[in-house]
Amino acid sequence: MRLENFEIHSSIELQTGNLFWDLHNFADFVGLELIPAENMAVMRWSVPPESNPWGCYENKFSGMALRFKNLQLLHLGARDKGLPLTEDACVSDVLKVDPTVEGVDPYMRACREPTDSFRLVFQFQSGRVIEIESEAVELVPVT
Repeated sequence: MRLENFEIHSSIELQTGNLFWDLHNFADFVGLELIPAENMAVMRWSVPPESNPWGCYENKFSGMALRFKNLQLLHLGARDKGLPLTEDACVSDVLKVDPTVEGVDPYMRACREPTDSFRLVFQFQSGRVIEIESEAVELVPVT
């Protein structure tokens, strides 16, 4: 997979240039859309209007989308039923995982060295996991 215009800065933050996108402390996951006509999946986040959205004073965008192009795999895992639905909106970890390693635990499949062959795993506070493999992914700011 190719990250077109962003980097994974930490386990909960993405970075485009000098802008940071904190997916855990500031943003709420809005949803996942599958667009079959374009073979694309789109994940969306939004932030409340405040002076420090995204945990970055320079980043004034109200939302953000990740557009996964030429989709190859989309897997949606179960959530912990004992947790409130609000926990489905909070990312707890973003991981690059090796697509050749079998197993359920994404931490055991995490890429240890830089490589172009990986899937992205989004782990949520509710225990839900979204795993995506595509040719490329683009971060699109929303005003």
